[in-house]
Amino acid sequence: MKIQLALYFFILGTIQLGLLVGVYHYRENKDYLIKSQYWTVSLIINILAIFVFGFGIIFITNIQRPDLNFTIANVLFYFSSLLQMFFCISLNRVITKKEKIISLITSLIFIYLFDYLRRNSDFESRTILMCIVMSFFYIVQIRQLLLYKKDIQSKQINYLKYATTLELLAALTRIAIFLVPAAQIREVEQIPAILTVVTIFQLVMNTLSYIAIGGYWTEKIAISNYQFHIENERINQLLKEQNKLIYSLSVANKTAATGALAASIAHELNQPLGSSNINIQLLKLKLDSGHLDPELLKEILISLQNDNTRASTIIKSLRSIFLEEQIEYQNIRLDSLIESVLPIVRPEIEKAHINLEVELSCHPYIKCVPAQIKQIFLNLFNNAIYSLNKSNYSEKLIKLTVAMESSNLQIDFYDNGAGVSEENQKDLFELLSGSKKSGMGLGLWLSRHIVTHHGGTLEYLNAPYGALFRIKMHATA
Repeated sequence: MKIQLALYFFILGTIQLGLLVGVYHYRENKDYLIKSQYWTVSLIINILAIFVFGFGIIFITNIQRPDLNFTIANVLFYFSSLLQMFFCISLNRVITKKEKIISLITSLIFIYLFDYLRRNSDFESRTILMCIVMSFFYIVQIRQLLLYKKDIQSKQINYLKYATTLELLAALTRIAIFLVPAAQIREVEQIPAILTVVTIFQLVMNTLSYIAIGGYWTEKIAISNYQFHIENERINQLLKEQNKLIYSLSVANKTAATGALAASIAHELNQPLGSSNINIQLLKLKLDSGHLDPELLKEILISLQNDNTRASTIIKSLRSIFLEEQIEYQNIRLDSLIESVLPIVRPEIEKAHINLEVELSCHPYIKCVPAQIKQIFLNLFNNAIYSLNKSNYSEKLIKLTVAMESSNLQIDFYDNGAGVSEENQKDLFELLSGSKKSGMGLGLWLSRHIVTHHGGTLEYLNAPYGALFRIKMHATA
């Protein structure tokens, strides 16, 4: 009989231990969701209580005056039920400090009372005491679960409510059994079969209640994962829309920036085209007259080739900014990026009588999207030209400096114009905050966005006589 009862306890304890291992795995991975400490501690204490009680049954000699281990086991059952009740309360509200103090005091009273009954009373009185205390915990627990169900629909909470209700019925049944007159129980073998069955049933329901709580957290984690998936999809969609918007703004900025230089670009293109036209007319005239000197022919062809190269360079530079749509990072020399932008901005620089200085103390390579870096240079050149066009200085200067600090590349765009007022500096890199009508307020915002996505920084610094924009990026070689 003793071994059989102990075996029941050990089986239920092993099942709960397996649940604890699974719960620990969830706590390691989803601790931000499983916030309540009460139920896991309750489960641990309950497992200890079951094993202590099981071993106690094996070695018990007098059930009327059992050893201290029975007080320990029943106190552990008491605390596990108390903490499970706290868990149910915590679903609805925070447990107050006052409630915790009262629980501690009543727990001390229970420990003293139970141990007194162990030493001075009988098996029946101790069992009735335990059933009354447990019934109180179960009633509070069921009430809290009913309150929680009003706001949250959960199958696992329903299962927990049903299991707790059956635990309550089992506890009340055990009390009713002892109210029936019977001989005093002095040995384990004298325990009525109905009492054994009801007690084991109560422990089974207790195990199911912990499984229901574990299922509740699993349910929450599954819902959280689904919501995370939906949110992740939504964020990805927003990122795609953001990239489309940024691409549209990038196109608009290119149009605005090159539009400000359109007249100069057109003039610059007309010069080689006009020169080519004159040379073609001359060549045709000489061919018609039959007096074509080989030296003159060579001179005309060289002139045509130079004019064609000049026009081609300007068109190629524009195409490299507008038509390079692939977002592929390339390891490219910085000099070549700067040289590809200069033919576009040089006509306007010369027209405004601006001195251009380019100082390259090094010749680094950077990993970048070439078209995007060219667009930054075009924006900064355009800003400098615009600022200097508004100034009355006789000596106008744009200075581009490239230097290395360790493995970090520093590119400075300086102009000796009026600079940026303190009032405008705070919103300088904000979208659509530009003061230029032609710039649409995109250039600096987009430039910083591009530099940031290349792992660098773009900032404005107050120069002694003018404005300084500084780019810092990582050089690859």
